[in-house]
Amino acid sequence: MGNNEKALELKVGLFVILGLCVIALMVLKFGRLGQAFEKTYEIKVELPDANGLIKDAEVKMAGAKIGSVAVKPEISADVSGVTVTLKILDSIKIPRKMKFQVGSSGLLGDKFVEILAGDGFEPAKFDSKDSAQVLQPGERVQGGEPGGLDLLARKGQVVMDKLTAEIEDLRITTAKINDGILSDANQKNISEILLNLKNTSVGFAETSKEVNTVVQSAQGAVDSAKQTLTTVNSAAGDLKITMEEARKTIVTAKGVMLKATQGDGLIASLLNDHELTENLKALVINLRQRGVLFYKDLSASQVKQIPAGSSGR
Repeated sequence: MGNNEKALELKVGLFVILGLCVIALMVLKFGRLGQAFEKTYEIKVELPDANGLIKDAEVKMAGAKIGSVAVKPEISADVSGVTVTLKILDSIKIPRKMKFQVGSSGLLGDKFVEILAGDGFEPAKFDSKDSAQVLQPGERVQGGEPGGLDLLARKGQVVMDKLTAEIEDLRITTAKINDGILSDANQKNISEILLNLKNTSVGFAETSKEVNTVVQSAQGAVDSAKQTLTTVNSAAGDLKITMEEARKTIVTAKGVMLKATQGDGLIASLLNDHELTENLKALVINLRQRGVLFYKDLSASQVKQIPAGSSGR
């Protein structure tokens, strides 16, 4: 073997060794083995349910991996939940107002611990350097119910249970309707009711025709009454005119009587002068009994004492 061949083999060997070193470094950097060399701190989380969560499961915050599950989840002493120990990268500070829950990476994916912003958390006011605002190593926190598909599955189960109960109630109600309302006896009664309703409708239609006739007659009576009222109004107008004329006549007669009784004429003198009245009466009686030729000036009482046809001499 020549020197050139030895040199080539040496170069190839060095290149292979260098490639293996690079692969080893990549495994240490990006694989789980490299996590053993990273500085971390532990936090214990009490979860009500850790179904599917195993050791070395990922811990994510805002979608980024910040740690892993240190040991297999352990059941709490009071059997009320599960205690999970998390290894968090030392460079990551978790705010106290965050909430922990078990999430799922897909429909059939692995489970992981998800850290979400809790109620009242304000990122603008968070200071990672303030020890009072961040979780300290070894601290124990309370986690929440699993989220993601597990939460949807539980809610779906609740909905299905309620739907099953509603379907059962509907089945019972349908059975009651079939046995009660839709029984043969009730159907016969319903048929009789419908027949009676039909007969009643026919009778109502006939009655409506009679009512129409009565309404038409009443309309004719109303029209006649309107004409009568028109005639009465016209007569009332004529009567009003006649009464106005009568009033005027009475006023005129009253004026004439007033003038006759209080004036200077003959009528006023006869009405007011008693002696003149007696003399006029005696004149008329003398003229009737004695005539113009045998007239004698006597009073009315004296004329009545003379027999008719006597000359009075």
